[in-house]
Amino acid sequence: MKSKIENLKKGRKIAFISSFVAFLSALVKGIVGYLFNSPVLIADAFHSGADLLTHVASGFGLWIASRGKTEKFPYGLYRAETIACLVIGGLISAIGIELFRDGFHKLLYLDPVREFPVFPVAASIFSAIAAFVVAKMESKAGKSIGSQSLVANAREQFLDVVTSLVVLAGILLAYLKIPYAEGSIIILISVLLLKLGVENIWRSLLILMDANLDPELQADIEKKINEIYGVKGVRSVKIRQSGPFKMVECVIATRPSISLYKAHELADKVENLIEKNHKQIESVFIHVEPANEKALLP
Repeated sequence: MKSKIENLKKGRKIAFISSFVAFLSALVKGIVGYLFNSPVLIADAFHSGADLLTHVASGFGLWIASRGKTEKFPYGLYRAETIACLVIGGLISAIGIELFRDGFHKLLYLDPVREFPVFPVAASIFSAIAAFVVAKMESKAGKSIGSQSLVANAREQFLDVVTSLVVLAGILLAYLKIPYAEGSIIILISVLLLKLGVENIWRSLLILMDANLDPELQADIEKKINEIYGVKGVRSVKIRQSGPFKMVECVIATRPSISLYKAHELADKVENLIEKNHKQIESVFIHVEPANEKALLP
């Protein structure tokens, strides 16, 4: 358990570093967009602000989770991350709706651009590079410690690299006085934000309702258990997500004539096998039942 807490602290550190980079990126784009009258860059600043919220949610959740279990919370505070993501999802969706309205207004309205937008272009390039660096960092850390929120944030950061390049194209198209460019890209960013917000809300709700989000892991666990000597069948494997960790409950069958000591030893063997092969699993509960004697006869 100690190593898992250390992993949570590592993930928390990465999440807060990513939060700082997202804040810096949003601040630069917001200021440059305002000073140089670039609505599409301001919209992208809101996009980076939404990323900042998701990073803060991950960091907050991992910080709460790293406090471990207490007498009042015997199962830990891991779902704090999920609750934070649910709230953040709602905020991001609201930002997306507002941006959509602004994009629709800009669709037919083109602001005059007299000079080449050096600073907006530089801000977009900086944003793309920052997003790529953060994505690589979060992806590596998330896979290392089994944090789904960090892995999800990394995927969004890779998408942000593309978004920043699209914004760069929009700035250049606006400079060339091509109609519909700015409005279309602002609408595109608003749709991406709505998608991000709805996905956060939906996944958070599924986790809170104990949905099975990893059928492949379920099948893999069942296969490995059936390979253990003494197991005569697997009657159920249930998996539920709790923050960065998963909880597993299994019902296995063995010979009715087996002693209590041997049944307990078999349960320990199954539990150790699951925990050894899947680091993201925080706890395993094994229930042993007698197999049907008739089914065991040759």
